Amino acid sequence: MTPGKPLILFIDAYDSFSNNIISLLETTLHASVRTIKIDDPAFNTDEALHKELRHYDAVVCGPGPGHPEKEKDVGIIRRIWKLGDEELLPVLGICLGFQSLCLEFGGKVRRLNGPQHGMIRRVTHIGEAGQEGQQSIFVGVGEIHATLYQSLCVDLGQDAVGIYDWPRQKWKPLKKSRNLLPLAWVESSATKHGYSGIKDDRVAVAVRHSTKPFWALQYHPESICTNKESQKVIENWFNEARTWNQTSRHKPKDGAESTHSHAATRESLLSASEKLRPMLNGSADFPHNRLADDRRENVITLGDTIYHYRILDCPGPVSAQDIVEELHIAHRDQIILESSNAYVQSTGSADVRGRYSIIAYGVHKNMRFEYTAGRDKISCTLPKGHDGKPVTCDTDLRPFGGVWQFIAQYLDKTRLKTGIEDSPFWGGFMGYTTYELGLEGIEVPCRESKNPHNRPDLCFVWVTRSIVIDHRKNKIYLQYLAPRDDGEIANTWLCNMIDKLHPLLHPQSPTYTPPRLSPFTSCPLFQPHTIKVNRPDNTLYEEKVLLCQESILSGDSYELCLTDQTTVTTPHASHTKSWEIYKSLRARQPAPFASFIRLGGATLISSSPERFLTWNAEGKCSLRPMKGTVSKSKQVDTLAKATALLDVPKEKAENLMIVDLVRHDLHGVCGSGAVSVPRLMVVEEYASVFQMISIVEAQIPRPFASWHEENKLDVVERERRMKERYTGIDVLSASLPPGSMTGAPKKRSCEILQEIEQGQERSLYSGVVGYMDIGGRGDWSVTIRSLFRWDDECSVKVDEEDGVEYEIDTWHIGAGGAVTALSTPEGEREEMNVKLRGTLGVFGV
Repeated sequence: MTPGKPLILFIDAYDSFSNNIISLLETTLHASVRTIKIDDPAFNTDEALHKELRHYDAVVCGPGPGHPEKEKDVGIIRRIWKLGDEELLPVLGICLGFQSLCLEFGGKVRRLNGPQHGMIRRVTHIGEAGQEGQQSIFVGVGEIHATLYQSLCVDLGQDAVGIYDWPRQKWKPLKKSRNLLPLAWVESSATKHGYSGIKDDRVAVAVRHSTKPFWALQYHPESICTNKESQKVIENWFNEARTWNQTSRHKPKDGAESTHSHAATRESLLSASEKLRPMLNGSADFPHNRLADDRRENVITLGDTIYHYRILDCPGPVSAQDIVEELHIAHRDQIILESSNAYVQSTGSADVRGRYSIIAYGVHKNMRFEYTAGRDKISCTLPKGHDGKPVTCDTDLRPFGGVWQFIAQYLDKTRLKTGIEDSPFWGGFMGYTTYELGLEGIEVPCRESKNPHNRPDLCFVWVTRSIVIDHRKNKIYLQYLAPRDDGEIANTWLCNMIDKLHPLLHPQSPTYTPPRLSPFTSCPLFQPHTIKVNRPDNTLYEEKVLLCQESILSGDSYELCLTDQTTVTTPHASHTKSWEIYKSLRARQPAPFASFIRLGGATLISSSPERFLTWNAEGKCSLRPMKGTVSKSKQVDTLAKATALLDVPKEKAENLMIVDLVRHDLHGVCGSGAVSVPRLMVVEEYASVFQMISIVEAQIPRPFASWHEENKLDVVERERRMKERYTGIDVLSASLPPGSMTGAPKKRSCEILQEIEQGQERSLYSGVVGYMDIGGRGDWSVTIRSLFRWDDECSVKVDEEDGVEYEIDTWHIGAGGAVTALSTPEGEREEMNVKLRGTLGVFGV
């Protein structure tokens, strides 16, 4: 809270746009906003609630999923409208808050005939009508185009008014709600753009109470697609609120700081962990690789790491596949993050193609961290113990505050400021997280699995040796992180790598062979009779789509990202065979964020086109939600044709909802006014599809406003701020699971999907893959267009003809799409199957 600023209380109904509203309030009104949840037990009594409200100039009752008649959906909000004269203060309701206000004072809440989610509508308001004395918060406001997110609407009696009386009566209190003055409507006659599922002629979107300081909006003033004119409405509301406080408030505002509300921005991971330090008494420590063997080949000493490197020039394009096969490392545990479409010139801009590929070298010789959701420990596997065998030790996470606090603290101890400037990764954590890890972060319990297991939901390797390919500059960066006194070991490895890569980089033939990107494998990877495919049942999938739409129609979600899994059983795939599958997929579906990972009992093969999150050393972060897909075909073979097909309300609404959700996630870490959308709903071309993408950027809070401020502070204060600063890991942990794989609002949507998907684990699918390095950077992609298997699912089968036993693997392929009110079961089923076929093709089926 900033001294001297007006103070507003925001009541959060677990919506995924709440932080955007808070940002709008703080930047538009130059106010401080504090927040509480609708079900905060601290306010179970009226006395406690009234005491809290006395701290504030005004209250905003936010949007959220559900129905205003349900106590669990509105909680404290319902009690706000019942405040007596002594406790009364100005209130603005938004969406659910709007519906709750109208319900309290005579309105009826019903379902819209045509739900409006992510739809941009022209708002007709009283300020345009010139109704003197009733203009209120719309005075001086021009034409408003606003985003709607609603399945429910308020019946004030508007449908009983005749068409000829409507222009005159719509600004007067209507029969069912004499205490509510209508201020704005969306009317079907004012809609000029394409079909948006509009089936309701008159929908109230703004009201005020005739005697109490209560106002409400049904549209979303904070949405990226609501025009700037709506900000004047917020300014006018607060001016009205302050005037009312000066003339009519019975009890003066309590200037003391509230002890129960909190800021919308979450505490940093480093700060949360640092607060526990006084209680640790030195008991919490990090695992490390300094073991009692003389070779010390893999030693990492936290805080004393030296970065060694070499830069190699390439005579032409070089792929990760070329290097892996030249070094003969495909058969080992491996992490490869590849821009496999880097040289596919037909796939749009350089940004679409990707610039870098990263190979983690010697993964089997590095520390591996594994965490399973719901546990209080993280396991660290050291490559060699005293007897030369791997050793696994557990670290209690409770002293750190949780798994992400542990990861943040660990990486913070090894921060380096210098390295190859063009290299995006100098060394650090590489690995994956599952969808279920994201569910844990938003407190959505997973249904009990039919097959309990101990697989990791987070698996990171501490990578000390890496090979980075810069496809744009045709360079290779060899990198080695080593303790200060292990420079000779690092130098030896670098020289060996140069020798091993020499034949590839200096071919005898004067003509250079480009990267191997042959379209398809000439022979099948498995014999057809050895493969068994279990696809989702089309009828059952369509039924699930209808269940999703019922949740949308009831107001519990705006959009649900429904998925299902196909399983493929094959003869056991050796490491080499898994690599062949990856090569086949990368040839079929070149992508900027492909990956091949063998780690923690998992084999993941991905050709993801979707970047989830990236951040640089200066704290600039970017998310790239992808919604809206058109397959390439003879009919749709150009970017212009695809753009025209995707330029429809349904496709744009899918993208917009996730953009607004991502903005909310970023505001929760980076704070008000720190988020922007430089690209909105742009169509890009990939090898086999066209995708609609948006880019959302933010600046992670810096520990110091400027270097001048840093220099003025004493050493103790500088160290405190550095120990409690925000990093990209804060954004990563706050943004999982990816919004493009959940829907909105995220928490309620994930709860609904747990039921509709019958608790089926998505596992690696819908999770993320990537890195966070010692230079303070990170880059993560969404795990889609992928297949994976777990070692513990390998089983034995007996051949029916010859009785010979052989091992079989179970591969999992996830696919799905975003279900909205405008979806059709047949269309969603076809979208799921189209996405499935691209990956399933590697098995020749």
